[in-house]
Amino acid sequence: KLADICTEHPEDISESGVDFEGIVRVVLKPTSSSSGNSVQGGGSSGFGWEIFDEEKNNADTNADNEEKEKHQKVKQQQEQLQASLGEMEGTLWTKLAQFHIRMGEFELARSIYEEAMENVTRVRDFSLIFDGYIKFEEGVIEAMMELMNEEDDVSDDEEEKQDENEKKEKKSEEDEKDLDILLGDDGTKSKPSNSNDDDEDDEENMNADVELALARAENLMNRRPLLLNYVLLRQNPHNVSEWLKRTDLYLKLEQTEQAIASLEESFKKVDAKKSMNGSPAELYKTLANLYEEKLKDIESARSIYERVCCQIPQFQFRDPDDLAQCYAAWIEMELRHENWDEALSIARRSVAHVPPSNSTKVTKGLIRSMRLWNLLLDLEESLGAIQTCKDAYNRLLELKVATPVHVLNFASFLLDKKYFEESFTAYERGLDMFSFPHPGGKLLWKEYLNAFDKRYQGTKIHRSRELFDRCLESCPPEDASDFFILYGKFEEDYGLTKRALGVYERMCVVVPAEEKFDAYQLYIAKTKKYLGVTATRPIYESAISALEDTAAAKICCEYAKMEASLQEIDRSRTAFTYGAQLADPRRDPEYWGEWHAFEVSHGNEETFREMLRVKRGVQAAFSTVNYNAAEMGAGVPKQENLSNEEAMEMIAAREGVEAHAKERVSGFVQGKRTAEVKDLDEVERRAAKLRKVTSTYVAATKEKEAEYDDEEIDLDEDEEEVEHTDNVVGISDVTNKSVPSSVFGDLVSKATETTQ
Repeated sequence: KLADICTEHPEDISESGVDFEGIVRVVLKPTSSSSGNSVQGGGSSGFGWEIFDEEKNNADTNADNEEKEKHQKVKQQQEQLQASLGEMEGTLWTKLAQFHIRMGEFELARSIYEEAMENVTRVRDFSLIFDGYIKFEEGVIEAMMELMNEEDDVSDDEEEKQDENEKKEKKSEEDEKDLDILLGDDGTKSKPSNSNDDDEDDEENMNADVELALARAENLMNRRPLLLNYVLLRQNPHNVSEWLKRTDLYLKLEQTEQAIASLEESFKKVDAKKSMNGSPAELYKTLANLYEEKLKDIESARSIYERVCCQIPQFQFRDPDDLAQCYAAWIEMELRHENWDEALSIARRSVAHVPPSNSTKVTKGLIRSMRLWNLLLDLEESLGAIQTCKDAYNRLLELKVATPVHVLNFASFLLDKKYFEESFTAYERGLDMFSFPHPGGKLLWKEYLNAFDKRYQGTKIHRSRELFDRCLESCPPEDASDFFILYGKFEEDYGLTKRALGVYERMCVVVPAEEKFDAYQLYIAKTKKYLGVTATRPIYESAISALEDTAAAKICCEYAKMEASLQEIDRSRTAFTYGAQLADPRRDPEYWGEWHAFEVSHGNEETFREMLRVKRGVQAAFSTVNYNAAEMGAGVPKQENLSNEEAMEMIAAREGVEAHAKERVSGFVQGKRTAEVKDLDEVERRAAKLRKVTSTYVAATKEKEAEYDDEEIDLDEDEEEVEHTDNVVGISDVTNKSVPSSVFGDLVSKATETTQ
């Protein structure tokens, strides 16, 4: 409220003796009340007699301590006051500037605005002050423009009057001249000057003032980013990104010297432990880059790097990687200017051993910097000698700083230079550092085995086998499959087939469960290739016992196909029957489709009926198991197999019998049965009809069974429903054939004894 009153009535406040500016400054910047006393106290010691007075020296020391305490208290009070002011700081500065504006003190108002923008620490306060400052400058420009327009109007009226006066004066001069001629007066009289020099000077001054005001406003707008950046730096002087932004702003204004000065100032104000939004190393890199590119001064850029890239740097970095960035930038600068030897020397010096007495914690950490080691190794391979490169890699391995990539690069470098045994030694040292289960162990073993195989190509079989055995002993099961395949391929190319198959057999045992199926397939394929199809039977049997149900069912299906290809129909059917208990018809329809196709191609009615019975039993066994849609194979296209009726027709046609459709028997009720149950009942009835034809033992009771069939109503034992009696297929034109006695076995002898 006081600020509003003082701003509205500045003249009255000044006449009343109220020091408004002093009040505002005390609120914004409280000072120590003892500052004047300290100056006076200092004046009393002008002669220096206190040097000999110990008591006075003690008193002065106590006084200094008291002053320090007072200064700390004042500083705390100032901080508390600033915190209590909150967002009023910008408002008070603006009110003070407006007070001087209304008093007509424009230059003083400008100085107030400039001082305010240099002292505020909040962006909101800066915005208030800057907006007020720019409005003030715009108001000055508008006032000057209005004043110029008014003066132009007044000058036009004065010019008209001046023209009339000139005409009158000219006429009077002519009359006087005629009179002089008549009087014969040759003397000349002085004439009054009517020049408008004063008016022209005033106009020029006004134009200059307007141009000056416009330049001030434009300069203020151009300075806004820098002023705002300065506010943010006062908030946090350790913000690296703001210092870099300030440098860019100066460079956009083409003020390179100012940019360099701001970076030099940042080195003094930024604390590495408190730095944020960037690494302090970026400040040094940016300054060196300015000297290199803008000023073309390589020596100055090199001196910037020398200030920090030394045993005890001027700037104490927080992280060794920050100092490593400076070293790397220095090396890259030397490479850009083709100073190859200097760049290599700096790289070697960066990772050199430093005595503890001449180093800091940051410089000690450089020896483990991957950034510097990678740069040094690249330079050694391209610029250094073979021995120096080998020494660098060996030192890297001794320090245990190397990664698997470094080991591979070292080994490949030695292989390129024809140092084969040394490259294998490098692999061995790398495997000692990165043994299983480290991810790098698998990579190193693969490259090691491939390089060894490529070098000797089977000439050192025992040594190669020893390497493979060492690898497989320490290798975890989930990574062992690749090495077993490499080992097996090596034995196939250079060793024995028996050993190769033994390797594949070990693989089937060692690998995890999810990879066993593929391992057995590979083992079977290799055995079939080298030993023949019949040698795979024990492998199939061991695979069926070792694999899980789903994979075992697939192996059973492949086993059955193999036996069928050898015309071992009974063995094939046995394999299908064994695998059926592992294959749920709902989840594995392909298995049952294969068995269906097999029975159509190689079976008869009895075997087909047995297949359906097994399927129904398996279906009942899995009926209590629930699966989701993904496990049921949702979206998998269904195989189109032959229906049971079509299969029976094919079997009947193959055995030389004809089938015809019977008329539907009246009186039977159509039952609501599933298609599978109806097909099974129909197949059983047809099988009974065919047995009558092909069996001499059944032919003896043919008439009794025919009478029984005329009166019989077939009921399903599993479901209490009536059979559906559609058009039933009958068989005609049947001829009797003699059945070999070996088919019935002991039944023939028992029937003969019964007849006798």
